[in-house]
Amino acid sequence: MADPKTMKATATSNSGIVIGENSVRATVNDEHGILINEKGTTLTGPLSFAVGPDQIRVGGLFTFQGAIMGMLPSTMATPSPMYKMDPPLKQLASVAAQTALIATLIGMAV
Repeated sequence: MADPKTMKATATSNSGIVIGENSVRATVNDEHGILINEKGTTLTGPLSFAVGPDQIRVGGLFTFQGAIMGMLPSTMATPSPMYKMDPPLKQLASVAAQTALIATLIGMAV
């Protein structure tokens, strides 16, 4: 098993990136960082999202309800789902366009 590789701005810096055989860890200090390994992804420290709830994807197919629907309480008389189905059609169209461009470039090279 290889030794993990560490990258820091300076030798005395607390922050850095440690790349191991089965993990990657980016740290700012002992209390803030990201660890990715075979157990999953772990975030430590305060967390902030710079997007709206309708842009956070869950399971690839669902997003959270918009701001207004998300504030309405869900009751037995007026059920309100937490997620809405939002297929990633814009992303698929972008992938299709890029694939067509690559196919055209390959065709020109032959």
